[in-house]
Amino acid sequence: MKKLVTAALFVAFILGITIFLLTGNEEDQTHSTPVTVEEIPVGSDSQESEEKTSLSEVDLSGLSETMLNVELIRLKQIGLTELVGKTFTLNIEEVRASHLERVEAFKERVILAQEVNILLGSYLWGPSTAVEELQSVLGLVVDGVYGEETRAAHLSELEIRKLAVDNVPNGAQLMNVSSSINNSPKSGDCFEETPELRSCWPGYEGGNETIIQNAFDALPLALRNRIPSNFILVNGCHPFSDRCPYGVMDSRGWGSDGQCCDMPWGRSIWISNRGINSGHLNDIMLHEAFHAVEYTTLSSDMRDRIKNEFGDSERAADGAVAYFGGNWQHYRGSGTGISDSQSALFDEIFS
Repeated sequence: MKKLVTAALFVAFILGITIFLLTGNEEDQTHSTPVTVEEIPVGSDSQESEEKTSLSEVDLSGLSETMLNVELIRLKQIGLTELVGKTFTLNIEEVRASHLERVEAFKERVILAQEVNILLGSYLWGPSTAVEELQSVLGLVVDGVYGEETRAAHLSELEIRKLAVDNVPNGAQLMNVSSSINNSPKSGDCFEETPELRSCWPGYEGGNETIIQNAFDALPLALRNRIPSNFILVNGCHPFSDRCPYGVMDSRGWGSDGQCCDMPWGRSIWISNRGINSGHLNDIMLHEAFHAVEYTTLSSDMRDRIKNEFGDSERAADGAVAYFGGNWQHYRGSGTGISDSQSALFDEIFS
């Protein structure tokens, strides 16, 4: 800024000198010409011609010198203007480059913070939707199952970054805790005696079945009509988890002991009271309903295309929420839209 002010003052100084010189030259010409003419004696034509010629030469010489000075000043002004312009442009480029560096540094810090949050998260032993993001950060094959391989990579990454390992699950211990919590029947051996009775299922809450049914009935027809008719709706926390997620789609009947496929809630959509009270029930239902279609009706080739387009199944289900006009998305961020290619893929699935 100081350089710009100095340059401006210098330009103003030069302009002042120019105006002074031009004004002084005009006054000299105004006063000298009449006096010279009046003092010319009357003589021969040739003498008068010589005097006029001499006078003309003097005036032209003075004018040429003045024009030369003006032109020199003008050239200096142009040079100063160009210098000021280049200096200003250089300063703008420096500011822009500095700003871009700060933006990139901020992006790196944001990404680092997101990765740290993922690494420090709590995860279930076995299959869960949350572990897919962790596996992506760890550079593993994303299969949605927290097992020995994921645990080893998780521990290694935490140690490298000098982060706490308190939330890293221990498979056998976690399953025992989960079983002790979820398998506590409401009355004696209710589940063992009457496994078909939904109120005896571990994790069952009940009382809001009508609200959940209404959310299911409100699904877009293109989505609802693709869900197999043998799916059931359950008000509760799915028994596989030691915590209570908003919603879970179970296509095979996972049990609290990590065993698969022998539980009566195979092909079910679970919505917990936490999910209902979150204020996002309709979007949660959209999310889990898409999982039902994805895992029970789509070919493996189509599921691969979904993964290639969205990165993983959870983000694809969030994309379905956006596709059908919903807003809340846990994995992609609420209000995130979808691209033309993603929309075309959903068109193909639900046409």
